[in-house]
Amino acid sequence: MHRTQLVALAFGYFVVGIGAFAVGGLLNEIARDLGTSAAGAGQLMSTYSAALAIGAPLLTPLTKRLERRALITAGLVLFGAMQFAAAIAPTYGTLVAARVFAGFAAAIVIPHSIVAAGLAAPSGQGGRAIATMFLGFTLSIVIGIPAGNALGAVLGWRATLGLVGAMAFMSAIWIGLAISAKLPNMPVDWNASRSLVRNAALLWLLLTTILQCAGQFTLYTYLAPALRDRLEVNAREIGLLFGWFGLSGLIGNFIASRIIDRAGAARVVAVCLALIIAAFVIWPLAEGSMKLTMLAILIWGLGGFAIHPSQQARLVAIAPNLASATAALNSSGTYLGQMLGSVLGGGLTSGFSTNALAWGGAVLLLAASGTAFAAGRSQAPRISC
Repeated sequence: MHRTQLVALAFGYFVVGIGAFAVGGLLNEIARDLGTSAAGAGQLMSTYSAALAIGAPLLTPLTKRLERRALITAGLVLFGAMQFAAAIAPTYGTLVAARVFAGFAAAIVIPHSIVAAGLAAPSGQGGRAIATMFLGFTLSIVIGIPAGNALGAVLGWRATLGLVGAMAFMSAIWIGLAISAKLPNMPVDWNASRSLVRNAALLWLLLTTILQCAGQFTLYTYLAPALRDRLEVNAREIGLLFGWFGLSGLIGNFIASRIIDRAGAARVVAVCLALIIAAFVIWPLAEGSMKLTMLAILIWGLGGFAIHPSQQARLVAIAPNLASATAALNSSGTYLGQMLGSVLGGGLTSGFSTNALAWGGAVLLLAASGTAFAAGRSQAPRISC
């Protein structure tokens, strides 16, 4: 039963992720249909991320008295409804509004799904359960933009968003049937939030999440044009390289799920950061070389996806009674980092070559290594609410 619950939660996370990233592959069609620029359409991803980043820490305390399974299910239903609203949006403004409310729905689904995965796991396997659930997030990042591009070309952007909405309703039904109603929703009040703010280790770890996501997305946001320019490859070959990245990420996530409880989440985070930094250092040296580029992508994928569940498992280990709060804040940090990385990458792309993306990202990743180390040095005893 535990495995069934994990798969259901992973699928829910996958659907929410697809709803975020598939739009990236539909920007040209949306811009053309609604009479806006590609840059304006691109803000649809930013508004979603902003709503999730803001909504996660705000909505978690407000939903503290509701049953966790009902929260996840309701969040997925709202998310699906917003996908249908987006699919029939007559104007750019109404589409933006639908994306904002979809982000708020995701802000309910993601933190509670993370905590539910840990709670449903047998004793001593919480880290592995969280890492397994994060496979849905990994898959959504890897295939979201390519899938959106492919489906948009065949079905159109409206039908594609409608399909995501249908998947959200399916996921809500599955979770309603698979997840136990007895999973507690440990209350998070403002006193607990003040305790969190006073815990230096948690704050350093949350900063680590922001910095490492910003570092990765400095390059990832512009990975397709960077591959095109440095290797002179076509769209099909770029798709294959994204597939290689995804396979590497799945392998890294699988390995992390098997060792995280034995090795400790802190060690796994350190190894992941080292791998990503190594990949970003190799990247500028790989210009014009398919083999070196594939090596860099392999190393990046191994660490780049496994770090997300490892970070969350580390936060839970430090303060298990604040798991709901830290899951919400870590989700916020993830999407805030993605936004910051996209902005930085845009500036570097405009002013410099694509190699600057890797160097800029590497600086942020080195800073993330420093904050991760500081978290270990300042780790406080576990907090009780």
